[in-house]
Amino acid sequence: MHVVGPETASDRARREWFEEQEKKNTDRLEDGAKTITTLVTGLYGVLFGVLALSTHPEFLKRPSVQWLGTAGVVVFFLALLAALTTTYPWPNLAQRDNVTEMEAAYTALVKRKVWSLSVALVAFVVGTLLLGCLISAVLWGW
Repeated sequence: MHVVGPETASDRARREWFEEQEKKNTDRLEDGAKTITTLVTGLYGVLFGVLALSTHPEFLKRPSVQWLGTAGVVVFFLALLAALTTTYPWPNLAQRDNVTEMEAAYTALVKRKVWSLSVALVAFVVGTLLLGCLISAVLWGW
């Protein structure tokens, strides 16, 4: 970036806003992972509730219900693992007196958290779609 002239008040405010966002970045990623963990746990209850309805055991013999139920359990478990990976406190191996090394460690930390949260989000969406298909298969018999 090539700076021409002194920093204006709006430029300073914008720079400070970006610095504040960078400080909060890992907290927001971890909060997102905790939200996905909570939602997956709740949807596991719905999924197992659909698969455990005692008044209609014949639908559990349908291949579509078996495949959708199994895939839903696996994909939700993947979402849960990925979300937990996002919140796991990995060791930070950077010298405290080396700013360049600390910045590289921070960048690697954020990349790992973004990647694992992205996996969790995709798996959560796929699991939710599978749950919707499972409920449809139970209700309409396909």
